[in-house]
Amino acid sequence: AMEVREIMAKLGFRTLLDVIPLDASLVRHTRSLGDACGLSTLGVHLVRLEKGDTSSVLHTHHQDEEWVYILSGRGIANIGEQQHEVGPGDFLGFIAGSRAHNLHNPHAEDLVYLVGGNRWPFDVCDYPKIGKRRYRVNGKNVYVDAAVLEQAGEKLK
Repeated sequence: AMEVREIMAKLGFRTLLDVIPLDASLVRHTRSLGDACGLSTLGVHLVRLEKGDTSSVLHTHHQDEEWVYILSGRGIANIGEQQHEVGPGDFLGFIAGSRAHNLHNPHAEDLVYLVGGNRWPFDVCDYPKIGKRRYRVNGKNVYVDAAVLEQAGEKLK
């Protein structure tokens, strides 16, 4: 059996850096397995977080469901206001409208995991800690400030 690092190297894993649009300090090494297989309604990604890296801005989806399966390493799952230690074999599932979430790796060993979910033509994603909402329509993203939403009578989740 191949080790995780051998699989990542074979897939060209090290060459793909994913800088998060809402926070350029957040970097993850990502390989889209779903795209490589031609999946269009499901996203599946192999992700590696180095020491000190965070997967994304704390977020929650209104339409999409999301899941995470830890392959190796240890990390912290931030879910709402709670923190949970995660490690190999742990599975996290986030239904549409769930509490805001992300992963963080405070450890020396890389945190490697699969993440996936729906790719509906339309999704709304809230980022409560930074006061933003993202509208995704057919793969294009538009970000709106919470202040603008409040003027329209809307609130972030």
